[in-house]
Amino acid sequence: MSNSNNETTKLEFLLTLSGNIIVQRFFNVRGYNPKVRKSLDLYKNVKKISEIIEQDLKEKTLEYLHENQHYFPLFDPNNNEGPDTEEYFLLEIKQNDDVFISRVIPAHIFHPKVRYSVDIRPFLRGFLGGLSETFSSTELETNYLGYNLLKNEN
Repeated sequence: MSNSNNETTKLEFLLTLSGNIIVQRFFNVRGYNPKVRKSLDLYKNVKKISEIIEQDLKEKTLEYLHENQHYFPLFDPNNNEGPDTEEYFLLEIKQNDDVFISRVIPAHIFHPKVRYSVDIRPFLRGFLGGLSETFSSTELETNYLGYNLLKNEN
């Protein structure tokens, strides 16, 4: 199932927080290479995206804490009131309902005001452009620790 350079394949970029959609974008890839799904290139690209999101959340948390440094929340350990339960962002790249790759980012380590108002729109165009470029690439890194990742592919 290979596509010529004129055909496009529709893929989906999805970022959720505890099952709630934060960002969902569909993007087209010209010259889609299905072998990319099992390459290190895709892994590295998605890892880089998650690191950028984490760094942005970290910076916004620090800014928020600096701006609100004189605010002290009331916390009584006897009532078990306090920090939220663990929450996670889930980043998925998929085609229809088939998830190629997913990555979990801990959300509970960031301030609630920051994690519930996450905004990756300034980065989105770069993320989708990089993913499109990766998915249409023909020069792939497919060996990991001496193991061929495409070995069982027909």
